[in-house]
Amino acid sequence: MVNLRKISPASLKSYFSKLVNMSFFDLGKEKDDKATIYLTDMLTEFARTEKLYKITDSEGKKVQTIVDMHLQNQHNTNQNTQRELRKYVGDFSLFMSGIFREYVDKHSYLSYYVTEGMKSYFVVSRLDLEMGKGDPVIFNKLSRDFEFYSGALDHMRKVYFKSDKINDPSSNYYHVLSRIEH
Repeated sequence: MVNLRKISPASLKSYFSKLVNMSFFDLGKEKDDKATIYLTDMLTEFARTEKLYKITDSEGKKVQTIVDMHLQNQHNTNQNTQRELRKYVGDFSLFMSGIFREYVDKHSYLSYYVTEGMKSYFVVSRLDLEMGKGDPVIFNKLSRDFEFYSGALDHMRKVYFKSDKINDPSSNYYHVLSRIEH
């Protein structure tokens, strides 16, 4: 029987870093330290479902679509809040279009997720410049090369997350996430 010991967040981060680096190497993008760190941190954070679905509606239900995420914050004018929402939408779009590409593509959301991810990271980059904080360079890069990074996550899932079920390419991902210490 397999020992299903808990994986610490540090180990999970190391695991994702290795996979992101191998995927970049496979795709001919060998040295991209800032993007590797960013994607690794995002994957580690979203390994916890409460972080993946952290926005709630007025009834306390988790918001699961990009449209609803925008609707929940459409009247908010605070730049810090707008930045955090746009960063989250960019991250959510990147994660879903990369790790769950088959689902997103099957429902014809891929183009929308890519567009929203690119726009969101671009807005974050501009807000970081205006506010003089954050890292506008990485968000500009994520916006500009969104399709590559999304494709790299899809490649990583296909090549390095071995599926236990033929029709469920994310089954091993869920298996890994279930072993995380919370």
